[in-house]
Amino acid sequence: MKRRKPLSPSDFIKYVAKPIDSKEMDLWVKANNITIEKTQLFFDFICSLSTIMHDTYLGKETIAKPEDVLGHFNWCWNKNIENFTKENINFNTSGEHKNYLWNFFEESFYRDYEITNVRKVDFYLNKLFKLYIEKTKSELDMLKDIYIVLDKSLIIDNE
Repeated sequence: MKRRKPLSPSDFIKYVAKPIDSKEMDLWVKANNITIEKTQLFFDFICSLSTIMHDTYLGKETIAKPEDVLGHFNWCWNKNIENFTKENINFNTSGEHKNYLWNFFEESFYRDYEITNVRKVDFYLNKLFKLYIEKTKSELDMLKDIYIVLDKSLIIDNE
């Protein structure tokens, strides 16, 4: 992975806080081959996984050990993959996308589970995946990373 030139403090603030304009957003979408349909699909995939996790999570008292947490995530992951497969939408069952989302949810869901935090994560993901909502360059980088790993995992049958 190549390193970027370090940002100055003011450039960093712009990167994480200043939304880009709609023309720059349109250009970014085209330059990165982002499609609305796949963005919606990937949003549905992540939201579905999050919903399964939330609906089946029994709390830190029950799911206390690291292996229990990973077991819960894996069960939710497999259930989500199965649900999408039933709709003829196939994702690889393992790979970079699973590792990426495990790390994301391990930090944002399991480490600090509170309903307000779950809502904040849902709000963030909703903002991130809706292309008509203003975004910062930081958010676009995050969207691109998630989009790429999920796109690589999507199994397309051209028959």
